[in-house]
Amino acid sequence: MRNASEPDHPVWLLSDFAGVLGRHQSEADRRRMAALADAEFGAFWTAYWAERVAYDAGSVSRDTYWTKVAARLGARWSPGLIATLDRLDVDSWLYPDHETLSVAADAVAAGMRLAVLSNAPLSLAAALRGLTWLAPFEHVICSSEIRAAKPDAGCFRTALGVLDAAPGDVVFVDDREVNVAGARTLGIRSVLFCGASVLGRDLFG
Repeated sequence: MRNASEPDHPVWLLSDFAGVLGRHQSEADRRRMAALADAEFGAFWTAYWAERVAYDAGSVSRDTYWTKVAARLGARWSPGLIATLDRLDVDSWLYPDHETLSVAADAVAAGMRLAVLSNAPLSLAAALRGLTWLAPFEHVICSSEIRAAKPDAGCFRTALGVLDAAPGDVVFVDDREVNVAGARTLGIRSVLFCGASVLGRDLFG
């Protein structure tokens, strides 16, 4: 952590991934996954999200997660189908939001450093590290690897440790109010993401 004699202005932009730097899953991708699972669209996504917290936190394996999703739908999926669903799931999250990335580049030009803090399972975490458009981000911190997910305080404390930063050194950006509130409890300046243009104003006035 930085000591009290160092500047207290933010030096890190710590950003959520999905819904901020990357786009949320498209309707086409979501329908493709439900169809492949031979499941009703709404039921599939209800089951998907119902089991997601444990998967994101690294508490269950890939196969256990998808088996639990299948069980909620009254189904049993083969290992091959599980592998395909997981691959499609990972791919569905990897579309960049170029406008937000431009704001991140402006932050670098203003002297800030970049990092990602994402609730992401291991397979998605590995994919994020392979994205060339995330190369300017010095750290990609994923919940499944640190075994703590937003909005838990432990997730943010671990992120601060990775950055070797005090709360005052960081601006955190997320598109979920619950995560923004969680970061604020530790004294981290936090911004609710409402679009790239708004983020630019929030960061730079």
